[in-house]
Amino acid sequence: MFELLVWLRETDSTQKRLREGDFPCGTVFVADRQKEGKGRKGRRWESQEGGLYFSFVLCGEDFSKPFQIPLVAGLAVSDFLDSLGIRTAVKWPNDVYVKGKKISGILAERTKDKIIVGIGLNINQRGFPPDIEDRATSLHLITGKEWDRKEILSGVLEKLGEYIKDYKRKGFEEFKGRIEDKLLFKGEEVVVLSEKPIAGILEGLDEEGFLILRTSEGPIKITAGDVSLRPRL
Repeated sequence: MFELLVWLRETDSTQKRLREGDFPCGTVFVADRQKEGKGRKGRRWESQEGGLYFSFVLCGEDFSKPFQIPLVAGLAVSDFLDSLGIRTAVKWPNDVYVKGKKISGILAERTKDKIIVGIGLNINQRGFPPDIEDRATSLHLITGKEWDRKEILSGVLEKLGEYIKDYKRKGFEEFKGRIEDKLLFKGEEVVVLSEKPIAGILEGLDEEGFLILRTSEGPIKITAGDVSLRPRL
């Protein structure tokens, strides 16, 4: 599925490079370091040396609901990390967590006839800036060992290719239950932070991949992609 791979020492953003260029579907751009890495809602993604930062191109005509792709890709990353003996969880709508800390984030953007998917995965970082150190982790911090980033990339891309092909053929239904099984905070009381915070029990996903929150006024479907979840204190 991924037929062309370009590995850069440094770039502004792999997402930006693919978005602004005319690259065929299946192209992957990887960078050792990004100067302008970003995540959801335009937030800066801390792209330190030692992490794995890459983006790839999908054909837009193959995927009518790109908002589901970060969930499918997140499950692929999560399952790959599980295969290394690291227990992970998927945080709706686009993150992977280990022991309550973020280890990976996914961003999908539609541009013309393409969908550009960006993934950041913390691998060999030994620490993080003070403003995120209590919320971020890496494979090195979890295991105490140094990892080969090329081997990790190869394994992640293999899993991503498998899952995205299945998603294209079978749709989101193939993945819904598996994502729910790993859904962070499922069955717990949470607060959804948006313009107006909403408290409730995180029940799971609907058939489209949107979040279902059980509140005092009944179940609510959360469709906005810019919400954040936090345990209710």
